[in-house]
Parts: sequence; C-alpha cells; structure tokens
Amino acid sequence: MTPAPRRPRSGLSLPLILLLAPLVGAAADAPGTAVPPAIIDDEIGVLRLFDEFVSSGAAASRCAMPDNQAAVRFLSNFQWISSHATREIGRQMPSSSTEDVAAELARRSQAVKDRTHALVKAEGCEGPAVVDLVRRFSVQASWKRAN
Repeated sequence: MTPAPRRPRSGLSLPLILLLAPLVGAAADAPGTAVPPAIIDDEIGVLRLFDEFVSSGAAASRCAMPDNQAAVRFLSNFQWISSHATREIGRQMPSSSTEDVAAELARRSQAVKDRTHALVKAEGCEGPAVVDLVRRFSVQASWKRAN
C-alpha cells in the first residue's frame, strides 16, 4: 500500500498559495466557448516546458513543502514560461481572442495537473516518477534564466 500524500501545513505562504491557484480563472469555464483547434508542441519546446513546470508544481503541492524562497523563485520562472507559452498558443491560434488563448492555456494546465494528481494518488509521494517531479521542482526553482 502506498503512503498517502503529505498534506501541507496550515500555515501556507502566499507564494505557495499562488503556485497552487489556477492559472486562469473564469475564462477556462466560460459556457458556450468554442473548442479551439488542437495545439501542437512547438519547435522551441516552450509548451513542453510549460507542462513540465505545471507537473512539477502539482507534485510539489502534494508531496513537498518548499520554503518561501523556493516557491517565489519557482513562481517567477513559471510566470516567465507561462508568458512565452501564451504567446506560442496565440501564434497557433491567430484569429482567437486573448480570452480564448488564456482558456486554452488553462485547459492545458488543468489536464497536466489532473494527470499529475492521478499519478501521485496511484504511486504516492515516494513513487519514482513523483520523486523525479519534486526534484524537477527544485531545479526549476533554482533556474537562473537569461532574460
């Protein structure tokens, strides 16, 4: 039997709460929104990087308690990747509104989170894939990007 994921302590920091918050709010749930064309991974890989940030953040939210400094650094890097992912989705959906692009990014984010949470539930926090995701969170938090 796999151990249950560790639950965050009650004193969550603001950066960690922001990390766990949905990327885009109501735009993803807007009724009557047309289904956009399928988004494909780009040559640069920013959408793959976005997915990796989302998955490591989701795993860390269930299985780790990063300190405030790590959470802030991760969030800063995630926001930078998110802005580039938004531009890439906008490039692939040129006739779409800003809201449609944001909704697509939110849908993508939620799908990755759902898969990651299912993985954590199935393997537990000690599962090899989950441990790798939590390690990736630390690497992404310490990433010093060249702006």
